[in-house]
Amino acid sequence: MRFEGTLDSWYAERGHGMVRPEQGGEPLFVHVSAFPMDGQVPQEGERISFEVVSRSDGTKQAVRLQRLQAHRLPSQLRPARMASRPPRPIARRRTSPLTWMVLVLLALGVGATVWPPASQAIAAKESAQARGN
Repeated sequence: MRFEGTLDSWYAERGHGMVRPEQGGEPLFVHVSAFPMDGQVPQEGERISFEVVSRSDGTKQAVRLQRLQAHRLPSQLRPARMASRPPRPIARRRTSPLTWMVLVLLALGVGATVWPPASQAIAAKESAQARGN
């Protein structure tokens, strides 16, 4: 059975809100997935038609919503669209094996230029100490 009501509150960042039935009674929970996928963002005060189902915890929920609009505003007068879902995370690029190989060879090259003089200096110091004793 279909009922009519008004979207009483809407939390876009959470993707849910409350519907107040015209027939009276307590407000019903509504999830963004219950709205038609027409690209329109749910607006508080919007008139809708819906069906009611019982949730597992015993509360009632509005489902299969339809918008009830006597007229549509021209696109110039409609409010700007706001995303009802959070933005998707940016996909991280994987580092290619060739890049890793270049980095390793670069590190080995830097190590080879720094390490031999240091090891020669240590050896010279040790031999000087050995001669001094």
